[in-house]
Amino acid sequence: MTGLVLTLPIAAGKVEAWRRFCQELSGSRRQRYEASRRRLGVTRERLALVESAAGSAAVTTLEAHDVGQVLAEMMASELPFESWYRERMQAVYGFSLKRYEQFARLMPAAPPQELLFEWTAPAELEADER
Repeated sequence: MTGLVLTLPIAAGKVEAWRRFCQELSGSRRQRYEASRRRLGVTRERLALVESAAGSAAVTTLEAHDVGQVLAEMMASELPFESWYRERMQAVYGFSLKRYEQFARLMPAAPPQELLFEWTAPAELEADER
């Protein structure tokens, strides 16, 4: 399993468009979204909004057996859902992600990973915080 965290700045004035996009994915476009991700082999995807003094950014976490292939297919596919997805991304970010396809094709199928640090809160700490 490989993963990718992609953080991109949201264009000025487009935070609400980002929120609406996420609402559509979890609402009216949910079935098409899930079908797309199953077809692509995505096992997990998270979309988050980070707002700071430097501006707003969208953080996407994607997990799949071959993230490079998934990204290449997402960016090149002419299927209606993927086309819609790319159009929304371009509107929110203010630039086309088509060039990302070239980067994604350079990623090896399963890049070697060297885990250098990981920490998980013990269950009793998580319970205390609630």
